[in-house]
Amino acid sequence: MKSDRHFPVKRLLLLGALVGAGAYYFSREQNRRALDAKLAELGLKDAAHDVGSSVTKGWEKTKEAAKDAGAVIADKAGEVKDAAAGGAQAAADKAKEVAGDVKDAVQGAAAKAGDAAKDVAGTASDKASDVKAAAQDKAGDLKAAAQDKAGDVKAAAQEKAAEVKAETQAKVADVKADAQKTANDVKGAARDVKNS
Repeated sequence: MKSDRHFPVKRLLLLGALVGAGAYYFSREQNRRALDAKLAELGLKDAAHDVGSSVTKGWEKTKEAAKDAGAVIADKAGEVKDAAAGGAQAAADKAKEVAGDVKDAVQGAAAKAGDAAKDVAGTASDKASDVKAAAQDKAGDLKAAAQDKAGDVKAAAQEKAAEVKAETQAKVADVKADAQKTANDVKGAARDVKNS
């Protein structure tokens, strides 16, 4: 009988392949330099660095809070163990006594971790706003450049059209003059033939 809850092997393999491909791509110096250049061009390099630094600081705060809570829990567990030497009732009384301290330590660690996460989220949000503003500025610059280029192309096309029109009119005038001259020559030749 097959269980409905099975380990997602295919997803794990796909995730591993993606992480491996990403690690390979970013491990190549050429790709890292190209990515750094592109991030710098878009003004994202500093933002990415700041967010990464914030995440690192947040992780350090969370790790420190967990370490402190672990130390308190270990200390209180030692007190309960020592009280257990005096009997089961003494151990139960001591466990009740230290439960508040352990609860406070765990809540303090959770609060520190929450604060660290809020700091990271705030930094990421601030940097996202900065990046959004930079992207909008870049888009505005690109739009203006595209409009300028389109204006230049339009002007060049109009100038070329005017040149072609003038050349065409000159050619038409030349052809018309040649046709008129040929017609006059033919009339003159016909008169000469008629008079002779």
